[in-house]
Amino acid sequence: MFSRIMYICSFAVAVLLSSCSNPKNTFTIHLTVENSPGPQAVSLIGKDYGQSPLLLDTATITAGNNTCTLKTVTSMPGIYSITFEKDGRYILLSNDEPVINLSVDWNKFSDYSVSSPASTSLKSLLITFNGFLHDIDVIRKDTTQNHSDSIRIERKAQIEKRTNDAKQYLSQFTDTTKNPAVAIYALGILQQQQNDSAIMKPLIERLVTRFPADETVTSLNKDYGAWLKKQHIVATGNAAPLFSLPDTSGHVIPLESLKGKYVLVDFWASWCAPCRKENPNIVKAFNDFKEKNFTVFGVSLDKDKQAWIDAIHKDGLVWQQVSDLKEWESVVVALYNIEGIPYNVLLDPEGKIVAMNLRGEALHKKLSEILTPATVR
Repeated sequence: MFSRIMYICSFAVAVLLSSCSNPKNTFTIHLTVENSPGPQAVSLIGKDYGQSPLLLDTATITAGNNTCTLKTVTSMPGIYSITFEKDGRYILLSNDEPVINLSVDWNKFSDYSVSSPASTSLKSLLITFNGFLHDIDVIRKDTTQNHSDSIRIERKAQIEKRTNDAKQYLSQFTDTTKNPAVAIYALGILQQQQNDSAIMKPLIERLVTRFPADETVTSLNKDYGAWLKKQHIVATGNAAPLFSLPDTSGHVIPLESLKGKYVLVDFWASWCAPCRKENPNIVKAFNDFKEKNFTVFGVSLDKDKQAWIDAIHKDGLVWQQVSDLKEWESVVVALYNIEGIPYNVLLDPEGKIVAMNLRGEALHKKLSEILTPATVR
């Protein structure tokens, strides 16, 4: 899926500094690097909650001087990235101590030593989680189409188990780590793996109970609540939000004009490779079910009109297509809480949402289930 960067609780790269209403404290990192491959710049990077990464300080290490000091001011617990010029390597730290000593051997980079309990906890989190990812990757690489069905089924079960083990570990870590910023970081990784509100919401609520004075936790709880409220608007059983957009000829077509049919509202774009890959499946679904009171309504997040039109013709998309040519600024993005494409919603003849994000065989299976003689008008 092609995704925008969404900041609901995705803190997977970095850094939570907080409101300027709190007292400022100096945060200092004394860095020593052994066996550095020549002179290189080192950066201290931070990111306010929901904002872009922010360069806070820089220094240089050389063969003759392999130590440096990086400083910034902080007001709340956060996560910081020490980023190296060579290879783009980085180390994540937390500011639980005002002064931190960080020692790195370039030839044993992941075995760095840091004098910070929260940073040590963060290191443990990353090593353990990356271990799960490594196990899953090994199983996948060791499974080919030449293996029997029984072996592939067994390997799939192994992957599912390791994936579930990783999610359980992230949940437990979030509930037990003593630093709120590190807990939020773990929660962000979990959200990328499984954005299930039944799991995420209780975890966030427990963070609020454990860290009631932390402004970032408070902001996260507020933002996640607002996000959940939006999700309930675009949900199975609810009426689909209405909109009207121009087609390729400039004629404005309202979604409501298709009421009375089962409609797959398909959000895509010419530049989206996964969308283009999915288009043959949608074409097949359209051809298989178009005589059963079913159609597709294509909504593009394109900006280049000609590229949009060319893709329509090349992929054989013969159903109605609309776009305001505003990419991620399109009115439908906020209306349908679109975080990535391809994405679709299936509507019944009354305009209510039947299902969401159907792809591949799942789309054909769902259409076969609902487009029975009793439902087709």
